Amino acid sequence: MGARAYLLVSISDNLEQADFMNTLSELEEMSGIDFVDPVVGSHNLVIMVDTPTTIEAIASQIRARKEVEGLDILRIISASQRHRATKPEPVPDTKPRCA
Repeated sequence: MGARAYLLVSISDNLEQADFMNTLSELEEMSGIDFVDPVVGSHNLVIMVDTPTTIEAIASQIRARKEVEGLDILRIISASQRHRATKPEPVPDTKPRCA
């Protein structure tokens, strides 16, 4: 398993349905992409990436497409990584203790 992420992609509203379907197919065929799903909301596509290269390399290829207007990366990390990243480190007690 390599680097994993979800890419949230915004596609031009001017894209015809047939062109949208072609874009979906072309993205699904890219190396490192597990799946591409259309969604409703602030983005048009969710792309699952699992690549031995970098996520940025795939994201750059997608951003370079003329129909792509925006792309956000959500990196997948383990629960223990998230726990460490969000928990503040304990501050050592430097006050002298009274006996």
